[in-house]
Amino acid sequence: MTLVDALVLIVLVGVLAGGNTLLMSRLADAAATTARELELLQLASGLMAEVAAMPMTFCDADDANVATAQAAAILATGCATLVDALGPEAGESRFGPQRFDHVSDWVGYAMPGPGCAGLCDASGTLLVGGALTGCSARVSVVPQAWAGIAAIDAQGQAQVLQVRVTVDCPGRAAIVLESVRVRDAPNRT
Repeated sequence: MTLVDALVLIVLVGVLAGGNTLLMSRLADAAATTARELELLQLASGLMAEVAAMPMTFCDADDANVATAQAAAILATGCATLVDALGPEAGESRFGPQRFDHVSDWVGYAMPGPGCAGLCDASGTLLVGGALTGCSARVSVVPQAWAGIAAIDAQGQAQVLQVRVTVDCPGRAAIVLESVRVRDAPNRT
């Protein structure tokens, strides 16, 4: 092996090592970006799961006839005292002693907001650091027709609600999850 051959070999090894370093750097950046996006998706999924766990009935969940009411009106076959309306009832929130107890209570929910100075989990614990810095989340709940079911019934009550969870962060595309809820009491439609 001559000196020229050795120099060529050293240059080739250097180029390969430099290319490998650049590739590894790009892979690390891609992995970090994926981890941040996954963290945001988990937050959006968690909010959607909280909303999905709520009942959607004629009556508020605190009403004695919540499981059997066949009408929103206060009558023998309807709610005993608390017809459900879009938006939380007085005193209800995601956190605290009187928690949301119906899908419709989530109308207009946003973080940061009352009870949460940033993004919080279901217990009210502030989620800090990482991909969540400077982010916000909101929940939209609106009546919407779906699969042949009218959005609003003859009594003016929502039969189907579209739920949209949006997580926004500076410099990133918004994470948006959507689902549809159909009134589930007294019978699933």
